[in-house]
Parts: sequence; structure tokens; C-alpha cells
Amino acid sequence: MPLTNHPIRWQPLAGKRLLDAGRWVAMGVLLVGSLAGSLGGCGGSSATTDGSATGGKHDGGTTDAGGGSGGHAGTTGAAGTTGAAGTTGAAGTGGASALADLGKACAADTDCTGGLVCLTAGSNVIIGTEGPANGYCSKMCATDTDCMGAGNCLNVSADNATAVGYCFQGCTFGGTTAKCHQRTDVGCLTIDTTTTPTTDVCFPICSQDSDCPTGRHCDVATSLCANTAAAGDPLGTHCVSNPDSGASNCAGGCLPIGSAAGGTTTVASFCSMLCVVGNLDACNWTSGALTSGGVHGVCALSDANAQVGDIGFCSQECDTAANCTDQTDSAGLTCDTSLMSTIAHGICSWG
Repeated sequence: MPLTNHPIRWQPLAGKRLLDAGRWVAMGVLLVGSLAGSLGGCGGSSATTDGSATGGKHDGGTTDAGGGSGGHAGTTGAAGTTGAAGTTGAAGTGGASALADLGKACAADTDCTGGLVCLTAGSNVIIGTEGPANGYCSKMCATDTDCMGAGNCLNVSADNATAVGYCFQGCTFGGTTAKCHQRTDVGCLTIDTTTTPTTDVCFPICSQDSDCPTGRHCDVATSLCANTAAAGDPLGTHCVSNPDSGASNCAGGCLPIGSAAGGTTTVASFCSMLCVVGNLDACNWTSGALTSGGVHGVCALSDANAQVGDIGFCSQECDTAANCTDQTDSAGLTCDTSLMSTIAHGICSWG
């Protein structure tokens, strides 16, 4: 599979596009009844364990595309009876184990094994101006084969710039097995729905400035750390999205949601940003007063099939419906307080 061009697109903001605006439509019409599932596993905690991923969808399977004892061509490697580079193949025993640290948090190249390098949070490696929160072990690539069965080769360059590919760890959106090294700042994101199964990768996610190094901000339009904060309206603001370009008034993206009763009719559209399902410490969440520190939210919305570790969406916290910024969609607006024991506040909801 050739290097995927701009696989991770969001709303266009000042010429930058990292997520296809259509993804908001596809993923955004949600059941408010999914709130409990999206917060499942939080337990009121914001732990950020970074263990080893034991599952996930890997392009080409869990074996090494370069051959060897775990390669596509069996025990003798992809290139014949002795393998592409000898009796053990071009990439050793192959598969995800060959790049065990792919997607791991890092601060320097020495934190990454297997020939991987650290894409640091302070770097400008992605779209030429931004870096992944808390770092991401990766390697340059030209095709998925270069990722040795452990993930996918994605183009991280800016629009109209020369393509630059880096490997991103594979995962299974909706799978219940631990994924993405169990990082709470990396979520399993579907980048291609036309494949069977879908193509999913572990993508770094910031949702607040505290996820980024001192002096950098979370660009909620891309979920990456940047020198300049994203312009646009904050979480919870009513929004209208251009159906063609995806442009909206939001700093992040414009999220349409359905009613708690079900169905696909949009009952509200508000500004949101990505987060990782199960991570309570995201979206500028607070257990304290909502009157200071900006707009506060919680990672409470998700696709109906999402599990802990998958991509979710931030929803505004409230104590009463009057706290919800989106009063334009006032029909059915409530402050859902059913999860106060976990998040200390309610969540703006539409019945």
C-alpha cells in the first residue's frame, strides 16, 4: 500500500487540514446514551499508564512484511529459500514485535528501540509546525511495508508540500484488547473505512494546553502541540459546518449529535475536539467550579462501537442547562447529572 496522503483530516483552519470534515458527520451523530460507555474505565481517575499493546489491527497482519521467520512468505522469508536478507529474513522474526516501541511515549530517540526515532512534542515534524503530545516513537517510511506489519505509513506533511511518511502503530477501533500502549494521549482512529477490516491507527491526541510542553498550545483543530493556539470558538459553542469544506466557526470541529432517544436526526451542533475514551483528564475537565479556567468539558461522547482507548469527543460540563453555551439548540437541552459521582458535574445533553 503506498504512502497514504493526508489520512488524518479535521476542519480546515488557516490552510491546515488533518481530518476529513466528513468524519464529523460519520462519527458525530451519536446517542447521548453512549455517555456511560465513553466514560467507562475512568473510575474517577486520570491515570496515564503506558503498557504494551497486545492487540490491534495491523496492515498485512501481525507478521513482518519483509519476510523472515515471521514474514509473509513463511519461515524462509519473502525473497526465496533464504529470505530477503539471509535465513532470518529482512526484518528478523517480524511483525509488531520488530517495532515493539512504535507509538510509545518518548522525550528523545534513546527512549525508542528497534531503530525508531522520537517525534517529540516540541518538534515541528507534523504538517511542518506541530508535534505529538508527550512524543511518539516512529520511523520514516515510503509504504506500509516499511512499518513491518506493525502499523501504517502516513503522510504527515502540510498541504501542497513534499510528502513525508512516518509509521503509526496499528490498532482495532472498537476492540476490547488493550491498544496504543494504553496511552491516554493516543487514541485509536479509523483512517480508512473502505478496507475490511477498517484501517485504524494509534494517533496522538491533545485536547488541552496542559497536554503540551511549556510554551506550546494544543491545536484542537489537529489535536497536536503547536506554538500558536487554534483560532475559533471554544467547546460547547453552537456551530454550523460547511458540508463541502468542513469549515466552521470552531477552533476544533463542529460536532452534530442525535437525541438520547436514538435515530440519525441532528438535534444539536456544537464545537468540540477529539479526546481518548476512558481518559477523564481531558477536555479541560474539572471537578471544581465551572466559573473559572475557561470552558470545561469531559470526554463523554463517542461512536456507538467505541471502547476504552478509542477516539471520542469532548462535551461541555454543566450544573444546570443554563451553563451550556449552546442555547441556540435549546429544544430538549438538559444538564445530564447521571454521572456526577464520576465527573463531579453534569454534561450538556439533548433529549
